[in-house]
Amino acid sequence: MNIRRIFLLSVIFISSACTTSGQLYYVDIEGNEKLGCDVEFVGMPSVDKFAVEYALSLCAKSIVKKGGVIQESHLLKIDTMIPAAPCGEAWTHELAKQHFQSKSLSKKEYGYIVANIDLELAEINKCT
Repeated sequence: MNIRRIFLLSVIFISSACTTSGQLYYVDIEGNEKLGCDVEFVGMPSVDKFAVEYALSLCAKSIVKKGGVIQESHLLKIDTMIPAAPCGEAWTHELAKQHFQSKSLSKKEYGYIVANIDLELAEINKCT
């Protein structure tokens, strides 16, 4: 029985180590505290932390634009620009992974692109 418990705890620990998440609370114009965003990325924690940062930054900017107030003002200062996808393409997980593995993207850039894709914001790069 003890081996089973140890195995189960190990699986739970390993699974939780692969998830990176974050939440952003804000105060609305009526003074009520609300959950603005709850994001989670699963995969590579060293990259996913940047995906969380990107998603929370976009969320924070959207909340403030609508009149909400956040305490994490550093999220408003984050540059959420991502490298352009190759001409005629939009970022996909596979394309981003290829560029990351070939060292064309940093961990931060890759994380930002992953979040951008997951948030369905990826657009075709219409190189002119």
